Amino acid sequence: MAFYSLKKDDSTEEVTEKEDSSAISFWKSRKFKISLIVAFISLIGIGGFTYYKASSLFNKISTGDGGLLDGLFKGEDDLKGFEEGRINFLLLGMRGSNMPGGSLLSDTIMLVSVKPNDNKIAMVSIPRDLHAPIPGHGERKINSATSLGESAGEGKGMELMKQVVENITGLPIHYVATANFQALRDIVNTLDGVVVHLDKPFSESSQFVEGNECGGIFSLPAGDVRLNGEQALCYSRARYNSSDFDRARRQQDVLMAMKDKALSTGTLTDFSKVNGLFDIVGDNVKTNMEAWEMQKMFGIYQKMDNPGIIHKVIDNGKEGLLYSTTIDTNDGPAYILLPKGGNFDSIKKLCEQIFNEEAVKSIIPTDANGYEYVSEPKTQEELKKKKENSNNNSNANINNNTNKTVSNKNSNANINKNSNKNDNKEDSKKDSKEDNKNDNKKSSKKKKD
Repeated sequence: MAFYSLKKDDSTEEVTEKEDSSAISFWKSRKFKISLIVAFISLIGIGGFTYYKASSLFNKISTGDGGLLDGLFKGEDDLKGFEEGRINFLLLGMRGSNMPGGSLLSDTIMLVSVKPNDNKIAMVSIPRDLHAPIPGHGERKINSATSLGESAGEGKGMELMKQVVENITGLPIHYVATANFQALRDIVNTLDGVVVHLDKPFSESSQFVEGNECGGIFSLPAGDVRLNGEQALCYSRARYNSSDFDRARRQQDVLMAMKDKALSTGTLTDFSKVNGLFDIVGDNVKTNMEAWEMQKMFGIYQKMDNPGIIHKVIDNGKEGLLYSTTIDTNDGPAYILLPKGGNFDSIKKLCEQIFNEEAVKSIIPTDANGYEYVSEPKTQEELKKKKENSNNNSNANINNNTNKTVSNKNSNANINKNSNKNDNKEDSKKDSKEDNKNDNKKSSKKKKD
C-alpha cells in the first residue's frame, strides 16, 4: 500500500500569492468598476421601465385621476372598505367588440369581497338574467345595465351597474373592473395556459356549432386539464348543454387558475411575460380604481398567506334564492329570473353573511315553495315555443273554466226550469182543490134550498 502526501513547497506558495494578487487586482480594476456600473444602470433601467409600464398601465385602465406617486402620501387604510375590514369589488365580463349578441352586455357579474385581516376572499356570481330595477330604465335584466349606462357617456356603465348590484346585495361596492373576452384569451396564452380540474368529462355540442366557434363541438376530458386561451374562453362561455349557473361556477374556476398562474414566481420573474400581461390588460381592462389604489391593493394581497376562497352562485335550485319565468317585452318573450318572496332580502342576507358558512346554510327564502320553474331556453326560437305552449296551456285552463261555468249555468237553468215546473204543478193542484171545495159548497147550498 502506498501513501501519498502533498508537501507545501515554495513554488506552491508563489502560485497562491500570484492568484491572490490577480484577484485583488481584478476587484480594483477599471474593468470591474465599469461592469458594476453597467449592472447597476441595467437594474435601474429595468426597474424604471417596470415602473413606467406599471404607471402607464394603471393610468390607462383607470377612469380616476390619481397616479402612482399619490400613493407616497397614502396608506392601505386609505383604500375604501379597509377600515371596515371588507373591500368589495364588482368584476364584469363583457363580450367586447366584434362579438355577436351585444359588445357591452355583461355575461359575467361577480361580487368579490376581500377580508385582509381574516385572510379570506369570497366570490359570489350573480346571474345575468336576474330581473331588477335599473335606475332611470325601469326593470330589466341586469346584464343590460352597463350598456344602458355607456349610452349616457363613457365610464357611466360601470357606475350604473355598481348602483344596481348595491341595491340587490345591500353592500357598498367600492371598486368595479371590466374585462372583455379578448383579455381572457390573451392572458391565458401569455401565461402558457392554465390548469383546471374536471370531475367528469365536459362537452358542449350545441352552442358553438353555428359559426363553427370553438371547433363546433367543444369537449374536455376529466382530470387536470391544461387550457390554452381559446379553450379557456370556450369553457367559460359554454352553457347550452349545462346552464348559466354551471357556467358561472366554471368562470370562477378559470379566474382562480389565472390568478394563481399570474402571481406565481415563474411569471413575476419572467420579464417578457410581465410586459406582455401589462400590454394585454392595458388594451382590454377598465376600472374605477385609481393607480395608487391598485398598487396598495396588490400589496395587501401579497401579504395574505394562501387565503381561503369561498365560492357561491346565486341560482334557482330547489334551495336557491331565485325562480325562473318568462315575460312579454317589446322585443318578444324573455326568460328572466326573479327573487323568491318578491324581494331581494334573502340575497342581501347571503351577501352580508357570506363569510359565515353556517349562517349562509340557514338562509331560506320566504315563500320558497309553490313556484313554477321555466327551464332556460337555448335560443330565441325555443323561448317563443315555450311561451306559446305556456299561453296555450293558460288558454286551455281558461276554456275549461269557462266551459265549467257555462255548464254550471245551464245546470242551474235546468234546475230553475224544473223548479218552476214543479211550482206550476203545485199551484195547479192547489187551484184544483180550491175549485173542488167551491163546487162542493155550491152543491150543498142548492140541496138546502
